[in-house]
Amino acid sequence: MNLIFTVSDKKGHLVKDLTADDLELLDNKEAPAGLHFFQQQSELPLRIALLIDSSASVDHRMKFEKRGARAFLKEILRPEIDQAFVASFDQKVHVLQDFTNDPELLAKSLNAVKAAGETALFDAMALAARKLRETGNWNITRHVIVVITDGEDNESRALLNEAERAVIGSDAVVYALSTNNLATGYSKGEAVLELLTRGTGGSILPAREDGQLKRAFTQLGKMLRSQYALGYSPANFQADGRFHSVELISRKRGYTVRCRRGYFAGRN
Repeated sequence: MNLIFTVSDKKGHLVKDLTADDLELLDNKEAPAGLHFFQQQSELPLRIALLIDSSASVDHRMKFEKRGARAFLKEILRPEIDQAFVASFDQKVHVLQDFTNDPELLAKSLNAVKAAGETALFDAMALAARKLRETGNWNITRHVIVVITDGEDNESRALLNEAERAVIGSDAVVYALSTNNLATGYSKGEAVLELLTRGTGGSILPAREDGQLKRAFTQLGKMLRSQYALGYSPANFQADGRFHSVELISRKRGYTVRCRRGYFAGRN
């Protein structure tokens, strides 16, 4: 079993110098049978799913969202190591560019994003999870889903809990770049984004305006370059498909660990 996680201090600054001895790990409330490896600022290859809400309500945002996404992919992808795919979603999910390490192909694919129709967010999350699972080698790659949306869904065939389960099963860390205006209150969409991200060790980043989106992509890049990777064997493991809770805690006071909260036994 592998865990990908980040650690931050009380001020929200990323911590990059912890050792395995600084952490306490419990799998189904039990200490692991053994640790296989531990990496600071992991160099494991990235597999990124970039999902862009292209429903009619976001037409005015398309220009700066595409610009921000292009810059992010160009900055974060390492040639011959990392790969990404791009999809948009309105009432359907559209894969605009399949997995590639060529930022030019990914950037070109974003030109095809047009705002129209309703919103099938859960279907998009389920598709991203499936494509990440199909890349294989999940023990030696880092899976990431980046979704730009307000969290509203009115067209998906998949239900919210099905999207959640699919994401957990893909071992992906989910980062939601939220377009919600929280000055007007906490919305249903924001609550959905919380559910889709929190169990994976990801987070929500505000991205309503152009400046916010730029900062969100910058912060996301920092987090991806500051991830730890830890491999372990669970105690008394049985591949029975049941959910295993995961708790990873810093022994150093004042540090917060963002890590997935569990997995379904049977794949890793």
